Formats: sequence, structure tokens, C-alpha cells
Amino acid sequence: MGTIKLARRGQVLEATLEHPGKANALDRAMLAKLDELVERVQADSGIRVLVLRGTPGGSFSAGADVRDWAPLSPEEFGRDWIAQGNRIFRRFEQLRCPTVAAIEGACFGGGLELALCADLRLASEPARFRFPETGIGAIPGWEGGPRLARIAGRGRALEAVLTGRELDAATALQWGLVNAVHPADRFAAALSALVEQLCAVSPRAAALAKQAIVGEHDSESFHARAGREIKASADAETGLRAFFDKRPARF
Repeated sequence: MGTIKLARRGQVLEATLEHPGKANALDRAMLAKLDELVERVQADSGIRVLVLRGTPGGSFSAGADVRDWAPLSPEEFGRDWIAQGNRIFRRFEQLRCPTVAAIEGACFGGGLELALCADLRLASEPARFRFPETGIGAIPGWEGGPRLARIAGRGRALEAVLTGRELDAATALQWGLVNAVHPADRFAAALSALVEQLCAVSPRAAALAKQAIVGEHDSESFHARAGREIKASADAETGLRAFFDKRPARF
């Protein structure tokens, strides 16, 4: 069975996918751990950024563990694997704090679907991306296709899913699948710099901005409510005072 190891460093929670010998392929135990991770982050307002990664310098995740789901009946597969996975992935996608997927190697299938749920994706030059499911008579069942279509466009999403084409990091950047690519020896520093930037912004504003972009709501009424909420907050007072004092805000 795989697991997800957690390490707290101040305002940052780092979650590392671990499934030794299987390139961090996702199984049901890891889905349960991901659900627990979401609960922990939601309950702890001191967590300002969540970093999700695979093996440092190695695979992010080779995908869903075929040996875990292959024995399931169609009913079990639909209920316990697809529906349950989608419920957990949506909760992860809608977390209040910014999330970063740190991708240094293979990011395939279900692993790519999970990475697409993060707000930002940072890649190392050796990273590779692929949806191989149609080649084994399956589909990306955790909504990876629609998410990729929203990011890269319908044509590219169809190409990736229907052909199983493997993308290198440079192509992933061109498609908008990742936000930035860095050489392997500079990846850790780039990740640290990005996390520092995310920790510096207003947590309340970050949560509302995420909800405006990712959430499902009536845009006009949501933005009016969110605007009132942030204007009445201590974060807005802090930010405005810093602006007029011509200094960086500290939230």
C-alpha cells in the first residue's frame, strides 16, 4: 500500500506521495490519505500553502495503481474508485489555501489528474506528462480530460487523451499545463521562492480569489459578497495601511 507523508514547516505543509516500487502509483489507501490531508488543511488556518510532491528528483506519480482497481467489479469500480476519487479530487481542488504540485519526474494518468487539481504546477526539466489510459482500454476517470481542456484547450486535451502522447516539460509549459520549468539543480530553490511568495499574500484574499476562479457560483453575486467580506477584514486594513505607507504588507 502507498501512503502520503506530511511535513510541516512553519506556514507550509508538504505532502509527499510514497508508493515504493510503484513510482508512487495511486491506490485506495493513498486516496484515503488524500481525503485526510484535505480535512487537516481545512481545519488548520495556520497552513498558508500546501505543496504536493512525489519522490524528490524522481516520479511524481505513474498514475492509478492498475493492480488495485483491476479486480473491482464494474459497480465497485464506478462507486469506490471513480466516484470516490472524484469527490476527493474536487475537495482538494477547492481547498482555501494555495496548492502547488512540484513535479520532477513522471506525471502520468491519475497522477497527472491529481496534479491538474493543484492551483500551480512547477516542473523540473526531466518531468514528463502523459495520459496512457486509452491504450489499456480505460479513460482518465478523475476528470483529468476536462481539467486539461480548461487549461490547454479542447484540441490539445483530445490529442493528449486519445493518442497517449508523452509531453516533455518544455511542451507542457507551452501548453500551459505547468506554470514554470526549472533545471533540476535549481528546482528546489525555485519551489522555495514560489512558496515564499504565496505565503506573503493575504490568506483571506487568497482564499476568496481561489473561490472566484475555481468555485461554482453566480459570478456577479459572489464577487459582490467577496468584495464586502475582504473590505471588512483585518487583512484589507493591513494591506491598505502598508500601501499608503509605501512598504510591504505583512499578513
